[in-house]
Amino acid sequence: MRKFLLPLLIAQALAVNAFAEGREQNNEVYSISEVEDLAPAPTSNATITSYQWTKDVHSSRKASKGTASIISPLMVPHTGPTTIPRTSAINVMSTVNTTPIFWGSSWTNSTFASDKIVGLTVWYNNLHSSPYISAVSEYTTLNHLFIMSKIDTSATNVNSSNSGNVLAEVCKVVGTANLNANGYYPVYTDVARGTANYCAYHSAGTCGGKLVQFAFFFSLDNDPGCDPVSPYAPPAGSAVAQKPGLVAGVSSAYQQSQGLAALANVSAHELMETVTDPAYFPPTGGGYWGGWYDLTGAENGDKCAWTFGPSNTRLSAGTVLIGGFDWKLQGEWSNKAQNGTGGYPTQGGLLKGCVTGS
Repeated sequence: MRKFLLPLLIAQALAVNAFAEGREQNNEVYSISEVEDLAPAPTSNATITSYQWTKDVHSSRKASKGTASIISPLMVPHTGPTTIPRTSAINVMSTVNTTPIFWGSSWTNSTFASDKIVGLTVWYNNLHSSPYISAVSEYTTLNHLFIMSKIDTSATNVNSSNSGNVLAEVCKVVGTANLNANGYYPVYTDVARGTANYCAYHSAGTCGGKLVQFAFFFSLDNDPGCDPVSPYAPPAGSAVAQKPGLVAGVSSAYQQSQGLAALANVSAHELMETVTDPAYFPPTGGGYWGGWYDLTGAENGDKCAWTFGPSNTRLSAGTVLIGGFDWKLQGEWSNKAQNGTGGYPTQGGLLKGCVTGS
């Protein structure tokens, strides 16, 4: 997952500024040279200005054996800048009110939409009662509430994945006056990933002076690079991939389309990272990340990306029961697990510290 910061962006007629924080990479392999052309990460008390930097690329972290991630694999708390006013609090979200936004003209097409809107509504609406919530319990006591879904059938533009454009979409659809102080706005598009080396990202900015935590998601239909290979969904690329209920030997009540299964997995990644490492914009000065991440900049989702642990359901490793349905969801990093209390290994088995709440 690549992470970088961008300059503050201004959108016409909106007091909008944004910076991109996390981009979840697909499960392909990228060399460490990918991040060498980016400036090194600043110290935890540096503010966001006009530079860009990388907090993590998953493959480069694995390639950096013997460096900071091995010296101390634990996530550590970060506080705000030392500039005036000083912020000493660790920035996490204990209350999250989620409003998914489905953006693009394809969402009126029942073949494309399939079960994705209904399925993600069930996923978010029942997350609060799922054991998956406990995956972040050592960092915060999370109270999650699903608010409502919004559909914007206006066409996505060629730069729809740009964080400034995504933020402007949230501000437009929700409205500045209606933005929730504890809001989280995941934006699901009908844009295929193409050659992009990430599946989704979470980011933040301000709209009319109000803080906005949001995320961006490509359409992951028939995209094997971003597919968790759920036992409850048909294979990516198959003739029935986006038609739930066609997996042999599995009750149709538990099945989902491949596109929904892929979105649920990356949704878990981005939500849990937003919870443990949201951005904060003080009244004066620049925004900053003041939550939990390790010495390489990796957040809890990064450290366990594309890992699937023990099941609390029936069929497959990594499956989690949410809302009466089984979902294959990646693990989240736990310092307690790394220190010896439960958990399963990260990719490659180098470290133990991933949990799914099961």
